[in-house]
Formats: sequence, C-alpha cells, structure tokens
Amino acid sequence: MYNFLLQIVIMAGLGIMIYLIARAAPRVGDDIAHDINGHISKLDKIFSHDRFEKFDAFFNNLVEKSLRKFKLLLMKLVNLTNNYLDAVKSYKNNGNKNNGADKPSLFERQPEDIIEEKTDENM
Repeated sequence: MYNFLLQIVIMAGLGIMIYLIARAAPRVGDDIAHDINGHISKLDKIFSHDRFEKFDAFFNNLVEKSLRKFKLLLMKLVNLTNNYLDAVKSYKNNGNKNNGADKPSLFERQPEDIIEEKTDENM
C-alpha cells in the first residue's frame, strides 16, 4: 500500500513538472535566428529556400516508399517461412503413420519385455 501511495506522489510530481515546463515553453522565442541588429542570419536565409522543403518532401516520400517495400519483403519472408514449416510439419506427421509407436518409452514396459520375462520364468 505504501508503494502505491509513493508511486502516486511521484507521478503527480512528474505531471506537475511537465505542466510547468509546457507552460513556460511558449515564452522562448525565435530570437536565436536573429542576430543583435534584428536581421535574419545568413545561415537561416540559406536554409529557408523552397528547394530544401522540396528535397525534404522528396526524401520523406522516398523513405516511406522504401519502408513499405521492406515491409512487403518481410511479410513475404514470413509467409515463405510459415509455408516451409507447415511442409516440414506435414511431412513429419505423414511420414510417421504410427505416430511414434516405434519409439521406446522410458516409463512403460514393452510387450516384448513382458513375453521375455514370462518365458524366462517358465524355464
């Protein structure tokens, strides 16, 4: 019970800290982009062109298509693996018609052992 109360207090404190940080965040402006005279820096001018936005959109599109193709490849690989495992499983089940009756059991006495014991006792 004490652990539960302690966890509630810790989570409430964490929530309050996040709330205070989120409330103070809008106060931080874009003053870094402007230099002392109020002009936009040259670096900011260079990266504000539309060509970088187009490149960014193209790059995002390329990454999205590549990830979709990779996902399809993985799905095909999973299907191939499942089909192979099903084939191996069906071969095992169809190959052993007696379902393991030819394997000796460690805890059961085999009928041949019982017959041998009876013949040994009768002699």
